[in-house]
Amino acid sequence: MVYALNVFNIKAGSEKEYRDYSVKAGKIIFSMGGKVISSGWKPIRKIHGDKERRHLIVVDFPSEKVFQNFLDEAEKQDIHKLRENSTSDYIWTLYAEWDMRQWVKDAV
Repeated sequence: MVYALNVFNIKAGSEKEYRDYSVKAGKIIFSMGGKVISSGWKPIRKIHGDKERRHLIVVDFPSEKVFQNFLDEAEKQDIHKLRENSTSDYIWTLYAEWDMRQWVKDAV
């Protein structure tokens, strides 16, 4: 299992374009066994001085290979431009699963 973290802003007036991307990307993600496990918007507190980003999405993919298959299929369907044209300040990072409980126990 791997997690894709997406943190970004939607450009003013581009909400429909990003919504279209979300629907199309979601169909690919779900067809490959992935799922959105968390999403948020409108930060309620800015804790550090980082540039404000107003949206976040965490997607669970069964493996890094499935994530790559998603990227390849999204490229084939030419939907990346919808995301690229409708967002700014994008951070997109892939993370390995981390059993934090076990990690803490191992230190004790």
